[in-house]
Amino acid sequence: MAAGVTLVVTLWMLSGLGSSPADFSTETGLANDNGELMLVRVEQIRSSEIEKLVTVSARTEPNRFVRLKTETDGAVVRLGVERGSPVSAGETIIELDLRDRMAHLTEADSLVVQRELELEGRKNLLSQQFASQAELAEAQNKLDSARAAKERISLEIQDTSIRAPFDGLVQERNVEIGDFVRTGDAVVDIVDIDPLIIAGEINGKEISELRVGGTGSAKLVDGTVLVGTIRYLAPVADENTRTFRVELAVENSQYVRAGLTAELQLAGSRISAHDISPSLLTLADDGTIGIKAVNALNRVLFYPIEIVGSSESGILVTGLPESVRVITVGQGFVTVGQEVNPVAYSALEDNSSYERVN
Repeated sequence: MAAGVTLVVTLWMLSGLGSSPADFSTETGLANDNGELMLVRVEQIRSSEIEKLVTVSARTEPNRFVRLKTETDGAVVRLGVERGSPVSAGETIIELDLRDRMAHLTEADSLVVQRELELEGRKNLLSQQFASQAELAEAQNKLDSARAAKERISLEIQDTSIRAPFDGLVQERNVEIGDFVRTGDAVVDIVDIDPLIIAGEINGKEISELRVGGTGSAKLVDGTVLVGTIRYLAPVADENTRTFRVELAVENSQYVRAGLTAELQLAGSRISAHDISPSLLTLADDGTIGIKAVNALNRVLFYPIEIVGSSESGILVTGLPESVRVITVGQGFVTVGQEVNPVAYSALEDNSSYERVN
């Protein structure tokens, strides 16, 4: 944004290079040929403390994404959701055929009962010295194996029901009723977009201005503005771009979609800046953009400035003293160090929001 403002201002100033001091004198009456000091119009402006904004090109992203895969084999016998529909944590999404798993569970349960009885019998024989410790250990081992087999079949039965791990939306469903799936097949993609994440990349200078927990806003392509909190600043730069990832988390009860282009404005450090009109900007001989002002001896000074943002009335710049008399008319016809006759700007001549003094 600052580069865009700079370009527009530069083109505006270049468009006036064909004007001559004579033209200026005719139109404004501030210059004369009697050897008197050049008249310039000045305005006293003061800085104010603002929150520096870091502007980032970004995109909306889901808070979480998961691709559910099957943990057992079986045919799909029931579908609980459609694509795009919301799901709640624990809700059944897909059910697989149990086949003979319940029979195996009954068999495993009976074997556990049998092994428990055998172990009790070994203990009684040991107490009467008709069995050894080795026989008792063998009976205990058989009981443990039977219990493990029962646990395995119980888990396999649970795995025939695929459930949502969190509240979200079904992004994709890859199976239909009757499909046979094997362990590890991807069946459903679920996304969580509340909160919605707006992510972008910033450079090393900008990231030093931000902090986790700071505020920010995002403007979407349709004009919607979302306000949220910075939840993540990458500790390491991307190896290819040398930029850092930043994430803004925003409440998304309206279910704004992920994947949209957005412009992030993140609140950085507090700085002292001046709110001025772009028409006050001028170019130094080396092309530096700045502002011409008048000091206490009525001599012209040039202050290089940095554009740090925009306002409803103009642009926000840094590089000026806290209070300064800037030249508002005639800056193109005076040089640095030249003594001039400054005329104070009257607040009655304009209704803009700048602070003026006579």
